[in-house]
Amino acid sequence: MTARQIIHEIETLPAAEQREVLNHLQEKSPGYGSAAPTIRYASKEDVKRASERIFDEYADLFRKLAQ
Repeated sequence: MTARQIIHEIETLPAAEQREVLNHLQEKSPGYGSAAPTIRYASKEDVKRASERIFDEYADLFRKLAQ
């Protein structure tokens, strides 16, 4: 059975049983469907290193964009 088939089967269930399926999935996957997902921020040092790498790697592209 494919995921699409399973989804179709779930959609044919009564609302109460659909909620039961959703509750089961949420219990099995912590954070799934949570109202407030965890937000992670990069440190300034990480951003600086990444930006330097990007500007070095794509220097030609940035030159063309600047024209």
